[in-house]
Amino acid sequence: MPQKQQYPPLLPKFQDWPIVQLNKQHQAFIAAVVAETVQKVLAAHATTEALRAMLCKTAALELVRAQKQAWQLDPPDEVAFWMHWVATLPEQPSTALPTILHEIVSRYAQEMMGRFRITHYRAAKRVVPYVLSRLLTPVSLRSPWQLKSKLQKKLHVTGAIDQLRALTLQGTVVMVPTHFSHLDSLLLGWVIQTLGLPYFIYGAGLNLFNSRFFGMLMNNMGVYKIDRRRKNLPYLTVLKAYASLALQWGCHSLFYPGGTRSRSGALEQRLKLGLLGTAFEAQQRNYAHQGPTGRKLFVVPVVLSYHCVLEAPQLIKSYLAAQGVRGLKQKRHVAFPRQLWHWADNIFRKESNIVVSIGEAMDLLGNRVDEAGNSYDAQGQLVDTYQHFMASAGEGSRQYEADTRALSQAIVRGYHKANCVLTSHLLAFTAFTLLKQQHAGLSLQALLQLPPAQLVIPYAQLEATFARLQVALLQLHSMAQVQVEPALQGTDIPAMIQEGLYHLGLYHAHRPLLQNQAGDITTQALSTLLYYHNRLQGYDLDKYLS
Repeated sequence: MPQKQQYPPLLPKFQDWPIVQLNKQHQAFIAAVVAETVQKVLAAHATTEALRAMLCKTAALELVRAQKQAWQLDPPDEVAFWMHWVATLPEQPSTALPTILHEIVSRYAQEMMGRFRITHYRAAKRVVPYVLSRLLTPVSLRSPWQLKSKLQKKLHVTGAIDQLRALTLQGTVVMVPTHFSHLDSLLLGWVIQTLGLPYFIYGAGLNLFNSRFFGMLMNNMGVYKIDRRRKNLPYLTVLKAYASLALQWGCHSLFYPGGTRSRSGALEQRLKLGLLGTAFEAQQRNYAHQGPTGRKLFVVPVVLSYHCVLEAPQLIKSYLAAQGVRGLKQKRHVAFPRQLWHWADNIFRKESNIVVSIGEAMDLLGNRVDEAGNSYDAQGQLVDTYQHFMASAGEGSRQYEADTRALSQAIVRGYHKANCVLTSHLLAFTAFTLLKQQHAGLSLQALLQLPPAQLVIPYAQLEATFARLQVALLQLHSMAQVQVEPALQGTDIPAMIQEGLYHLGLYHAHRPLLQNQAGDITTQALSTLLYYHNRLQGYDLDKYLS
């Protein structure tokens, strides 16, 4: 996958970055977030009784959280603050309630905001490539400082790179990546830097700030904090106002529209509409304040493709439990010193690749855009998004929700087109599907409980099925419906299978697939194999197996 080693920065001077401009005016930004939140909450609670009831409920929920779900990062006066309002809110005069709301909202906004310091960004520019190099390149523990290959050879960035770079200067970019691993944010930070893009802000769970080092680093790199313990209306309104105003102020942003890591291993199908909706609010304001030349927002799907996701066994277990699949026998791995050394040596010595696919950009209505930022509908006709947003401003929430759902569906389609299929993905799909066919009468739970001796695929059958599916994928690839890595585009099927076997579950204690002494294919972890199989859901590949 040919790519440039490093792209020149689009804005060489840090002072020109939107995040730097926002940081210089952080107090004005916080004031804007607070003012918008208070206005929205008051509009939704027009009577004194409604406002008081909402504030009392918020204080009660927060006091329970502070007492029963306390975290080290909580302010020292957290319990006292909420205990005071639980006790006094019922007796407060009606004229004081807006002021109390303002105080609560200001507290949320101040806790949420991160600062951007160039010194920390420069430090991260040195640290991130080093960490990724250690994770992805073969290094012996006996000589841990020797790197045998460059990071750029392991991280492949493909897709609409030139379009992304052009649109970053034309307007404000909302990057919406898939989310599979805790490694994603680190990897995306490296990608943004490598492509020469200005900094993208994003939100991170407050629990990730528990580490003193990473908490300090993220807090000084513009990362805003998301406390998922808080479900009350004022907090959620602050979060949406923060994200929307950051976009309106021109900060390129990164959202995980799936909300969290994919538990099943599949590409996201149902996206969270809340943060996506903040982009619509920002675009509406840009047009309202600046007219037809208002700064335009562009959505760019990004798909991350891993041969091996380290958290896969835990993620699929969580997914299956949510689906009601329980009682699975989990192998316990006893880690003796020799086994620990072997596991660590594998992580450092065995190499793996990651592909980051930049999807084609779209506007907020899901229309295709060119590098100049012009929008085109499915028939290739130019679309005036300004007129649409001005017309929909008076149509209420129904049109707004319809547009958000349409964008969500367009992003999902973008994921499937940008998805890069690796040898391990196709091998896992092939193997799990064949095992299902072998035991067609069993439920998923019963299948997952079968002993390994009953989970064997004759190699000849696997190879023949793999070859049929490869042809089907190449047909989809020719129609631009999916991406396929170069290793899958040749004719040597046995070599592809061996590469897939090597990479699949590379760092797992129990391998999803392996070859037994007879040369046939079996598994040590069928549920983990299911996780990797799910990556190719949505392409209707099953019809090629009949």
